[in-house]
Amino acid sequence: MGAKSSELLRIVMFGAGNVAFQLTKSLTELGHSVIQIVSRTEPSAKSLAEILHCDFTTDIRNVRNDADLYIMAVSDSAISSLSKNLTPLQGIVVHTSGCTSGDVLSKVSERYGVFYPFQTFTKGREARLAQVPFCLEASDDETYRVLQQLAISLGGIPVEMDTHQRQVLHLSGVFSCNFVNHMFTISQLLAEEYKLDFNLLAPLINETVDKALKGNPIDAQTGPAVRGDSETLKKHMALLSKIDERLRDLYLSVSNSILNFKQN
Repeated sequence: MGAKSSELLRIVMFGAGNVAFQLTKSLTELGHSVIQIVSRTEPSAKSLAEILHCDFTTDIRNVRNDADLYIMAVSDSAISSLSKNLTPLQGIVVHTSGCTSGDVLSKVSERYGVFYPFQTFTKGREARLAQVPFCLEASDDETYRVLQQLAISLGGIPVEMDTHQRQVLHLSGVFSCNFVNHMFTISQLLAEEYKLDFNLLAPLINETVDKALKGNPIDAQTGPAVRGDSETLKKHMALLSKIDERLRDLYLSVSNSILNFKQN
């Protein structure tokens, strides 16, 4: 059995977390059939299966073998485990990881690849897949065409990318998404500590992101560190010392990094 790019696909989804939920929702809206959810925990598998009106299992020995496409929206360690323990499948098998090679799936199916949506997914928030890059890697041209058409149908932008490039992109995403959101978290905690509304920061955050996307983030850098304003840096670190010395150390480390970029 092999999926053609113009066909509606029968899909088995491994995982029942944020990525699995968003992908299955979007795929079923396009008319594809999710026929089974496979997850290590029964409550999450059952919950998603009930929404999709499909079968579920927590035992990989019961994975259906009549699907066109198998999507592993699970952790890297789970991908490794599945690739070692799954009985070979007839359909296309892909994972959605930013850091794992597609070749790890070569023992699971003759047709395999990577279908990595470069987006952040949060429970309870609908993901926007339109214009999202889908990083693709495939065992052969026909498999690539199927994944390419699937990404396009979801409104995404297919980008052929090897494992190393994808790992670097994933790392860049950790800095631009995960680390930045952590800074937002600290900003919110600091504001609330002194009874300030976090929304006061909204115009500043929006302008910062807009400048970064429309120009060069290096040239757009502002603040006391890039100016070498030692007096302001000292005042900030004194404030942070009263709240949490770990935040003071983080502030100093990031400020030094900014200053080093300027000097280089």
